[in-house]
Amino acid sequence: MEENKFIREIIDFDFKGLGITKIDGIPVFLDGGVIGDEVEFLVTKKKKNFCKGKIQKIIKKSKDRVNGPCPYFKDCGGCDFLNYSNEKELKWKENDVNKNLNKIAGLDIKVQEVIDSPEKTHYRNNMQFQVRDGIIGLYAKNSKEIVPIKNCIMQKDIANKVLKIMWRYKQLRELKRIGIRTNYRGEVLLILVTKAAKIEIKDILPELIDVGVKSIYLNYNTGDKIHYSREFKKIYGEDFIEEKLLDIDYRISPESFFQINRLATEKLYEKAIEYLDPKAEDKIYDLYCGVGSISISIAKKATNVIGIEIVESAIEDARINAENNNIEARFIKGAAEEIIEKIYKEEKISPNKIIVDPPRRGLDDKLVNFLKENLVERLVYISCNPATQARDLKTLKKVYKVEKIALVNLFPNTAHVETIALIQKM
Repeated sequence: MEENKFIREIIDFDFKGLGITKIDGIPVFLDGGVIGDEVEFLVTKKKKNFCKGKIQKIIKKSKDRVNGPCPYFKDCGGCDFLNYSNEKELKWKENDVNKNLNKIAGLDIKVQEVIDSPEKTHYRNNMQFQVRDGIIGLYAKNSKEIVPIKNCIMQKDIANKVLKIMWRYKQLRELKRIGIRTNYRGEVLLILVTKAAKIEIKDILPELIDVGVKSIYLNYNTGDKIHYSREFKKIYGEDFIEEKLLDIDYRISPESFFQINRLATEKLYEKAIEYLDPKAEDKIYDLYCGVGSISISIAKKATNVIGIEIVESAIEDARINAENNNIEARFIKGAAEEIIEKIYKEEKISPNKIIVDPPRRGLDDKLVNFLKENLVERLVYISCNPATQARDLKTLKKVYKVEKIALVNLFPNTAHVETIALIQKM
């Protein structure tokens, strides 16, 4: 066998869901495979503490390997575990969260509850497709190359009808990205991202209307670092679509953050609210509140709820959502770490319970310090990145006790997961 060619069994996944094995104790990050596969691979890069390898062939398939239902899976980077059993996927996610809690946070606690998604495919209510040279697709695994996609089994059927129409769009080459947002009614908000100043949609508009498109926005974006710029222009239909969570209607604008898996999100929020245990007399802050999807549910039980969010359009939506549902809640625009301190100092409002749902980077250091210095009775921490959550828990555990951790499989067939931590004052 060649000097850089090896045969090993895959023993773990990395955070992208790619296989890991070892050579003489040194981890080798492979370009695929599932746990239990015996593979022949070529080492493509050697570093002091790790290597990278490219799988040449599978010698023996894992007993947990399954036949994926997607024809694009081999190349497309959208999904990670379509070839891995759902039961084992859940177990790996649970073990990975436990590993972070132990190694990063230094906590002797394990996930108490694993909550699966009711839907494993067709669960996404929001997708962004890349467009390059008239080709619509998703990024390839570990690459910025585009894999042409005609039908995605992760998004709703109505979204695939829209995708099919977009492939026939005469000005497709003028686009750089297509966003398709859907709701529980089967309605669509379509976002066309372009560098061009003039875009017409007359050739496909009747078809789009026929399949359920209620709103179309243009987004002018000359960069590649973010999906959308802040420059949206409505070119057809309604200003927004509505989504429903826990029997509450929410207004969704083009740039509003909203969880992509509605049914699993309901389970996530039910568990988070159970952990928070809101009472009528509580003063509760919802930090990183988005369009108010948690705040408004909490405000059904508590009379003093404040939501804080940095995205202006999301705060506007949150206020309207509360009003439309006859819910009393206050929403403030700004960075959570700044607004919470400002309210505390200027208005002397001291919350006894806080719920946080930060982006993947976790809590701002300033906010963590505030929470350490101004203890609350209960802190519920929702996270889409168990590693940064564990980092924050490591600091917070000095003055709080981490009581419970639950895992919600909000992103089936991917390496991503949501976790909920119940943290209480010592």
